[in-house]
Amino acid sequence: MAVITLAACDGANGADTHPKQGTEAPAQYTPGTAAPTSLDEQDRNALEMAERACANRDFQQLFTAIAISPAVRRKYSAPTITSAVLDPQGRVISSRDVPANSYEDFPVRQVDFYYKPAKPRSPGDEDEYLDIQFNQSQSDDFSVDWARVHYDGQSEGGDDLGNIISPEGKPLPPGTHPDSDGQLLFRPIGNCWQLQEDIRWLR
Repeated sequence: MAVITLAACDGANGADTHPKQGTEAPAQYTPGTAAPTSLDEQDRNALEMAERACANRDFQQLFTAIAISPAVRRKYSAPTITSAVLDPQGRVISSRDVPANSYEDFPVRQVDFYYKPAKPRSPGDEDEYLDIQFNQSQSDDFSVDWARVHYDGQSEGGDDLGNIISPEGKPLPPGTHPDSDGQLLFRPIGNCWQLQEDIRWLR
């Protein structure tokens, strides 16, 4: 039976709220290994974006590249990804270790300038988006908290989609965010980061 330690990053004070030990990637794993040659233009562009992000220590740009391209996800994932489901109190309901080459549950995709769910809660719901929050720890881990949202369309123009609508159907006050549906944990390795955990909350 696999024993896992779930971790989170506290963006407010930069502290690791749930320290995790013994999860360093094997020494032979290094981001930047050669990608397959049979890639389309989108994958090639995303891989170049990811390399620039690593060189510039720009995690958010790396995450965008990961959301765009499966090739980038494969390259910047740990050999094994811990996939877990937690209850609202944070207790582990289930967990499993998934080889990176079999991991197909990444929950985020990039569409134009927006993050959207890989699988909408209601099939075919093109108006569902993701509210994304990035948190960095003192040890340079990043957690990416994501929540399914809809917007009210009351925008001031441009790329603004308006206000987030709460599950009760009311707009949330500006600057507030809904409870997360999941968290992705990335840990530093070499000159970049790799995905190591995919945590979901059962609401």
